[in-house]
Amino acid sequence: MRSIYYSYTPADDDPNGFADDVQYAGGGYALTATTPNDDLAHIVTILGNAATNHSGKTFTVTGTDADGFSQSEGIAGPNGIATVSTTKYFKTVTSVTVSATTGGDSFDIGWSDVCVGPTVPLNRLEVDFQISLGVDISGTINYTVQHCLRDIRAANPSTLTWWPHSSLVSKTVDTDGNYASPVSATRLLINSSTSGATINFQILQGS
Repeated sequence: MRSIYYSYTPADDDPNGFADDVQYAGGGYALTATTPNDDLAHIVTILGNAATNHSGKTFTVTGTDADGFSQSEGIAGPNGIATVSTTKYFKTVTSVTVSATTGGDSFDIGWSDVCVGPTVPLNRLEVDFQISLGVDISGTINYTVQHCLRDIRAANPSTLTWWPHSSLVSKTVDTDGNYASPVSATRLLINSSTSGATINFQILQGS
């Protein structure tokens, strides 16, 4: 039997966790922090603090994913006082650059409470494939267990398609489940949480 256990206290959403009211300088924006520091990878948010339309400019977020692989994503800037978000999840952010100057306008750069945990590889070649799953929470938290069907050694797992577990979707209470058919990996998606909430994710694979 192989047992794996993860415990997290997800960082609450923080619109200016990476930079507060920061202006353009040297091609981008100086960050005051590089991670939410909870071992999870979060959606990154950029809030425009001026009425200017910056949607024609590309803001590029660079950092690492939940498994520590380097990644970047370019997104259209905010149109006026509005927030834009990445689609990728970032455990760390090392830089935010922009395709053209934004002058004296300022931005808040932070993270959403939507986040994912690291990839948990499973032995998909096990003849009698059996996986037990258990999630235990405290506080207010909404979570989904996901799995991947592709070979996670062929590419960075975060670039592959992740599917929701058939019954562990948008749960808000302690729940258990299983995989009776082979999957190559699993991970935890946190859809929302409040400050101080905790979540424990346990995987037990038979052999």
